[in-house]
Amino acid sequence: MTKRTLCVPTSRDWLKFTILHTKMKINAKYDTHPVYIELAKMFSSVKIMGPPMSEKLVALISHIFSLEEACICRHLSFIYPKTIEKIARKSGCPPGVITPMLKEMSRKRIIITIANRYMLYPLIPGTFEHILRTGEDDAWHNKYAELINELINSGYLREYFSRPINAIRNIPVQQAVDSKNIIADTDLISEMIDSHKNFAVFHTCPCRHSMHLTGHACSRASPQDGCLTFGDYSLGIASEGNGRSVSKKEMYDIVAERRDKNLVFFTSNVLPSSPTAICTCCDCCCRALKIHNSFSKNLVTPSHLIAEIDESLCNNCGRCIKACNTHAHYFDNKKHVYNHDNCIGCGNCIIPCRKKAIKMIENRLYKPPLKSYTRLILNMLPPVILTGVKIKLRRYFSRS
Repeated sequence: MTKRTLCVPTSRDWLKFTILHTKMKINAKYDTHPVYIELAKMFSSVKIMGPPMSEKLVALISHIFSLEEACICRHLSFIYPKTIEKIARKSGCPPGVITPMLKEMSRKRIIITIANRYMLYPLIPGTFEHILRTGEDDAWHNKYAELINELINSGYLREYFSRPINAIRNIPVQQAVDSKNIIADTDLISEMIDSHKNFAVFHTCPCRHSMHLTGHACSRASPQDGCLTFGDYSLGIASEGNGRSVSKKEMYDIVAERRDKNLVFFTSNVLPSSPTAICTCCDCCCRALKIHNSFSKNLVTPSHLIAEIDESLCNNCGRCIKACNTHAHYFDNKKHVYNHDNCIGCGNCIIPCRKKAIKMIENRLYKPPLKSYTRLILNMLPPVILTGVKIKLRRYFSRS
């Protein structure tokens, strides 16, 4: 009797078999494998602020994931991390086959690992920051930056901010706050720094790095001017290769340096004692500022202070225009014009104004930051849910 030898397929053989026998109809509209289309649909979900299905989205997903990786990733979740055993059971692929693939995808930062479990990241915020945070500059990252920038510039994020979300707030120049006779502790960067013991700085700003990779030179800062973190958010950043730990004195020095570059300090809309991060943003690269400047004023909460101009003192020198990241100051027929609707109260315009034509006044729309992230999430939920339902219905009927 002849003894049969069991042939165990390699990962490549097994996945090729799975991909070839995937029982899904090829979608001629996107002219690509149905596995990519299925994964792109997952990334387009309204629940994760995904963009609508489009050729741009499919092209991006096809670049991020190989066909074998996409075949595995369609069994992952954006909500909770899954064990290797569960992923193997869902995909029908042996654990020994998918384990090295999951580890390699995690190393490439196209998925994330939490306590030996794996999950997908949304596009933005999510993989956009995670992939570009290391500052790598090669052909793959160049193409990734080109594709995701095209998708973001399509303006799909506009529909998610049709209602006030008030997720982030600006921390103004301390000089602007100190000049006012008001209780403004929550607006002081010194209050935030003094509330924490642990600090770190990310190696790279993903927004500026994505623009750098596509040939854009930032007018204000360097891609290496990464986000600042405070409290528990700072723990693990150095060990994960994302940045470096800094002392309290170093953080004060870094803040002063970023202020000199006329950057906007965006942070979560919570009290400064909460663990948090600050994005030091510029108008030519930053995604949050792009949303505010081009799409919607509903992402940034109304600031405590807002600029007021005494046009009788203004000599139309234009220094405030160069310092402003939100286009609140601009020229019209060589004369200075101020649009208070664009102002976020950063105070960057005060310092260069030699005629003292600008002062900061209290904003009547201001509401104090929330006490915790739990309060922030609860505050955001109603508009987020209503907007999500509206977007989902719009997309459904547009397909009909």
